[in-house]
Amino acid sequence: MNVSSRYQDLLAFLKSHNIPCSDCDPCDCGCQCSGSLTQLNGDASFRRYYRLKLNTDEFTKLCETTKVKPRVAYVGSIIIMDAPPETQKNQEFVALNRVLDHANVLVPAIFISDLEHGFMVLEDMGDFVYINSIPEGKEPAYYFKTIRELTKIGAMPLNQEQALRLEEYRTKALNDPNIESHVLPKYKLDEVDYQTLAALPNFDDDFIKMELNICTEWLFEKTLKLNLTQDDKAMLDKAYNFISQSLQSQPQVAMHRDYHSRNIMVTPAGNEISILSRFAILDYQDMVKGPIAYDLASIGYDCYVDMEDDFAQRICGFAYEVYSACGIFDSKVISREQFKSMILICAIERHIKVLGLFNRLNLRDGKSGYLQYLPRVLNYVLKNCDSFAELKDFKAFLEQHVQGKI
Repeated sequence: MNVSSRYQDLLAFLKSHNIPCSDCDPCDCGCQCSGSLTQLNGDASFRRYYRLKLNTDEFTKLCETTKVKPRVAYVGSIIIMDAPPETQKNQEFVALNRVLDHANVLVPAIFISDLEHGFMVLEDMGDFVYINSIPEGKEPAYYFKTIRELTKIGAMPLNQEQALRLEEYRTKALNDPNIESHVLPKYKLDEVDYQTLAALPNFDDDFIKMELNICTEWLFEKTLKLNLTQDDKAMLDKAYNFISQSLQSQPQVAMHRDYHSRNIMVTPAGNEISILSRFAILDYQDMVKGPIAYDLASIGYDCYVDMEDDFAQRICGFAYEVYSACGIFDSKVISREQFKSMILICAIERHIKVLGLFNRLNLRDGKSGYLQYLPRVLNYVLKNCDSFAELKDFKAFLEQHVQGKI
């Protein structure tokens, strides 16, 4: 079997930790075959994931050896992550896993991490991807629960001063019948976690412009090969400035940055999916400090889901109630309509980035599978631009040069 040196290194990593990578018993393959190691579907990054079956005794031994407790019921396998350290945020992955666990967000346990070489052994959260696991007719209940889970990130104190204010708000809520104190997230963050949170990148003007210009470069210029005029460039600058300023004017909180249906796993409570199931969150290593409505835009206007506008509005309305009840913002300062606009402008920024990102994945990385989602993403942008007079010219540009061509 012809295998890459990287793959051989991965198998050697497993062998060094006494994790059987083959069905052979005893294993005498010299790390030349994968055995029971199965590669999972591709990721948009350069990470690769493999599923490795282990019997219960082997898994128990792994937990005892690493002194790591699993967070969900064992599903019969573990996940092996290959994340090349020169391109992937492995330090952040481990540090933010700790933070989110202490924030009572369900994330996979990390049994072993080799940050130098970029290999990790993770808990397997199963096969129930969120969007494929919601029982028909139960969508509102599941999405509302998803929003409740998201408040654990959005309300997360970024420092001890914020933590103190949150506790003061919690004390007040317990004595105020007008505040639903039961929705308030609880945290067990420590000094190490606050250091991690303090190091979160700011989703500032440079960051936002970098994302928006992915669309300019990879969709307008490299895919459609548009010869942008000076007027076109001026129009794009004006639109991008408006979007950036709008996002920066929002309250800035811990932001997952990719909170959508493919990064949420449903872990059953028992043998069947139900509203009692827990939701596990994946792909969190790119967290930043950014606009309060961004993660809501990610799930409410999901690139991979045809979301009816009425349903999206119900999600936004529920989020307004829960976020204000959690003290993430003051409903006396931010109205329901203002909050809706915050979500829409975040959705626009995200989808402009995605229009470029999916084309970059195709042209640069040979991953053409993401192109199928572009018409949906473009439709979101065009529709949401109607809510902002400042984006009228930008919408017209998209209608003239992009619509019907991707």
